[in-house]
Amino acid sequence: EVMLRAGSSTLGHSGVLVGQSPISDRDISRCSDVYCFCPCRVGAIFFIVMNMIFANITAVDRFIHDRATFMHESISGYYSVSAYFLAKTVCDLIPMRVIPVIIFSAISYFMIGFQQSVEKFFFFVLTLILTSVSGSAVAFLYSSLFNVQVLATLFLALTFVFMMVFGGLLVNLATVSKAFHWLKYLSIFRYALEALEINELEGMLFCNSHDKINGICPNPRYNHNTSVSTGDGYLRRQSFYPPDQKWYSLIALGCMLVGILVLAYLRLRFMRKTR
Repeated sequence: EVMLRAGSSTLGHSGVLVGQSPISDRDISRCSDVYCFCPCRVGAIFFIVMNMIFANITAVDRFIHDRATFMHESISGYYSVSAYFLAKTVCDLIPMRVIPVIIFSAISYFMIGFQQSVEKFFFFVLTLILTSVSGSAVAFLYSSLFNVQVLATLFLALTFVFMMVFGGLLVNLATVSKAFHWLKYLSIFRYALEALEINELEGMLFCNSHDKINGICPNPRYNHNTSVSTGDGYLRRQSFYPPDQKWYSLIALGCMLVGILVLAYLRLRFMRKTR
């Protein structure tokens, strides 16, 4: 069953990419213009992250459907809670999250036209894997907290929406009230967007076609008569700076992943069990 679901998930990701490829390839290739680089590149990153996170809503049933069986067999001594939790999470994360994300990344990165760099590509893949697995961890937590799948799905979707609002794109985090400013530290969207946008936009120059010299945008430090926009300038406006911050974002995603999985395990470990 797990392999069949993994195969369908992989085909689903690939099908969406292939279906959108004529639009993505045509539009992104024209996004060197100073006025449209932001909607093209940043918008592509945002929708990729959103897809990675919201696709994990399907994992919310992981500890709900067979909870009665788990409680009975755990009490009877067939296996420990840790063995059950490890088997459930590993058999879900690797075939259902990690492998499809790698295939997704290999197709989308070059189809969209992000920077052709081996280092940046592997950073892109690593970030998406951590993003997808962290979203799954949140789904596992709600799956362990609720007995009804409808309620778990509802609260999971609301959590993802709040994370998206405080991700740093829909709302500039620098303008958020101090009373709610701390919520950005709980947003998977924020860390994923920060890492991916820094990875893509750092050091890039964007200008109009008529301002290019031999097909290259002139450096604004030495040519003040052209309309040149920098990726670093955009990152500063979004509070995604300095560039080293992308590694701290990955560390934050890893810490969130481990912390949420620990909470889900503790919930199962100390759940009241009856035969």
